[in-house]
Amino acid sequence: MDEFNRWIHQGRLIEMNSQGRKFSWCNGQHELSRAWAKLNRVLLDAKLLIAFLNARCLYLSRSTSDNSPMFIEFLKDLFTYGPSPFRFQQMWIEHPDFMSFVQMVWYEPMVGTGLMKLASKLKKLKVALREWNKRVFGQTNTQIAILEEKVEGLEHSLHSNWDNEVERALVRYSTELSTWRRREDIRLAQMAKIKWRMEGDRNSKYFHIWLSNKRHRKIHKLRSTDGLEFNSPEEIHLGAVEYFSEFLQRSNQQRELPDLKNLISPVIEEEDCVWLSCIP
Repeated sequence: MDEFNRWIHQGRLIEMNSQGRKFSWCNGQHELSRAWAKLNRVLLDAKLLIAFLNARCLYLSRSTSDNSPMFIEFLKDLFTYGPSPFRFQQMWIEHPDFMSFVQMVWYEPMVGTGLMKLASKLKKLKVALREWNKRVFGQTNTQIAILEEKVEGLEHSLHSNWDNEVERALVRYSTELSTWRRREDIRLAQMAKIKWRMEGDRNSKYFHIWLSNKRHRKIHKLRSTDGLEFNSPEEIHLGAVEYFSEFLQRSNQQRELPDLKNLISPVIEEEDCVWLSCIP
């Protein structure tokens, strides 16, 4: 058993989350002689888990065997419907042109005053940052793959024939590759809500695994107090909106307020009090 556990640890295998029955085996006995256990498990490596973030294992009902059949399912991400929300990326801050770009967008003249002007500036900055992110950063994984290919090609060239220009190019691309890898680590750590940094070349895999575990904790089904079931993200979304809309409408009904005049000292004039009580 120790050797098997070492093999799991050395292979960096991860147990797949299971659904359905809690135990996978039963001895088939009756009353106090009956025994249950979870003997059957599914182990995945990091590459497969990254490729199929929503993979799950279902324990089905037992029939002729002591063991429950295991059904492994690979699902698409059902929570990707609708427009993606805007997220501020921490890796943007490290770019030398970030602050100047924000200032350029922020100081553009806007029509309006007060909070309306502030809201317009924030909305315009959000759109501009999205476009700037696509233009400057693009897909970090794609940039990393391109740089890795360049570094590998330059290293092969130096193995066969050393050249000073090739050496300088290798140093330049290696530095740029390190920068892009750090940006990807920052992006993944922010998505996984990890506030600390890991050192080593396995950061990305660890963050992907962390994110996949977070995905499994999402609400996939919901049942209301009146027995109505919601079985998809869209239904859960609409059900929550409908519930809280009705709840807030009930809460905002007109009701008689207590008379607290005796608790308030008359330190201002009645006319000033009327002005203070007016709707802005």
